[in-house]
Amino acid sequence: TGDPRGGTRILGGLAKPLSHPRTGQPVAPAGPGGPVAVLPPDGDSRRVLADWITDPDNPYFSTTLVNRLWAHYFGRGLVEPVDDLRATNPASNEPLLNALAAEFVRLGFDVKAITQLMLESHVYQLSAQPNASNELDAQNYSHAAWKPLSAEVLLDAISQVTGVPEEFNGWPRGYRAIQIWDNKLPSHFMKVFGRPARQTVCACERGTEPGIAQVLHLMNAPEIDNKIHHLHGRAAAMAVSSMSDQSVVEELYLTCLSRYPQPEEMALMKSVLADSSDRRGTIEDLLWTLMNKREFVFNH
Repeated sequence: TGDPRGGTRILGGLAKPLSHPRTGQPVAPAGPGGPVAVLPPDGDSRRVLADWITDPDNPYFSTTLVNRLWAHYFGRGLVEPVDDLRATNPASNEPLLNALAAEFVRLGFDVKAITQLMLESHVYQLSAQPNASNELDAQNYSHAAWKPLSAEVLLDAISQVTGVPEEFNGWPRGYRAIQIWDNKLPSHFMKVFGRPARQTVCACERGTEPGIAQVLHLMNAPEIDNKIHHLHGRAAAMAVSSMSDQSVVEELYLTCLSRYPQPEEMALMKSVLADSSDRRGTIEDLLWTLMNKREFVFNH
């Protein structure tokens, strides 16, 4: 409802008591495996629920949240799937999960603090390049995992490296895909790359597995091609600049892959530019090539 002070108040009515669908008997509020909750005089169970969720003795909240955070940063949860925590689906490293959950409670459920602990760990800082001893390891975190960018993040990355923002019908110019909350906004790109329909609360609804349709879309989609060849895009601006061939190659690599090219990559790219009579077209081709590299599409 409108607030006379200029803000907005959300008034939520009290939930009606639930009845068992078979017996018709009222169902008393309680946490999983816990005692019946004692409600306050006004009958509002929300405060009781919030207190139960964040109770240090509640093992579910801390375990669930640290497992989801771990999955976000490491590409795989200690328990997989992340929304299937049960006794018959144990963690790949039970002591680690328990230690993280206990530390999260000790930190007062401080998400930033537990995230810092994970990101400063030796495990998080491992290279994604495997060696002979761990190249087949998929669950012990002996090397960093290649994590596909989500549909929204990838679309924003393409707009960023091409220098051409995406335009969304009905949304202000300059909005990024990660800012669009309306999952019904038509976008073939985001559909191909796994944007969920948000019809369930299951984390599995978002597609994360790469497929041939995604590869072909990156290579041939008109909307991506138009960004690369845009008159006011990055490639066009670099073509008319006074940048040397080496500077062009370095900027493309830094923009797309966040690293400098290897010596052999630099030599190849410079030779392609030197042999070309169409500088802008060649820069566009180089940009297209880098955008189709695994390094661009995956976080690693």
